[in-house]
Amino acid sequence: MKMKRVLVLSAHPDDETLGLGGTIAKMSKNGDIIYVLVFADGETARKNNKLKISERRKQAKDASKVLGIKQIEFLNYEDQKLDTIPLVELSKHIENAIRKWNPNVIFTHFYGDVNQDHKAVFDATLIATRPTPKSKITEVICYETPSSTEWGIQKFNPNFYEDISKFIKTKQSAFKKYKGEIEMFPHPRSLEAIFLISKRWGSTIGLKHAEAFLKIREISK
Repeated sequence: MKMKRVLVLSAHPDDETLGLGGTIAKMSKNGDIIYVLVFADGETARKNNKLKISERRKQAKDASKVLGIKQIEFLNYEDQKLDTIPLVELSKHIENAIRKWNPNVIFTHFYGDVNQDHKAVFDATLIATRPTPKSKITEVICYETPSSTEWGIQKFNPNFYEDISKFIKTKQSAFKKYKGEIEMFPHPRSLEAIFLISKRWGSTIGLKHAEAFLKIREISK
């Protein structure tokens, strides 16, 4: 199987782990190269949050090591303000990352998420991954983000699933690095909910655990 070069676009530190941590760990184990670009700091919009941006960034780096991510970079925009940034500016960052890391697979947020930062990243992704003749991008895929995707109005209807039965514990271990993000069950960002969400998707396709995705585009070359 041909090695994939994967770019994961994450609005905030932890979205990459919540959305596709199991898939990242699996792909890395199989020899694929994973890069992550994080747009916002995930902290500045919060009241009474004592976690420093540098600490959140360290947590993301620690989680990336657990998942086998080759490199993670941070753009450091303010949290919940990506909708105020011109799309052309956000898309330029993605285009720069594509030139730098030369991926052929892009994972991005679902367009129907309730979080406005997620929506902005999705819109910028469509601009940056236009299927021009010189483009090497063969797949553009949306992932769900617990506590955002299911709270939106538009339903997430996946058309692609990844078996993460052997990697659900790795996903949970990576999310444990984000100590300030872990909630108590039944919150969707609890460790138990992460486990149950993967069981739910797995049960729909005959697997023990799965992550679900919506493929926006796939080009066979």
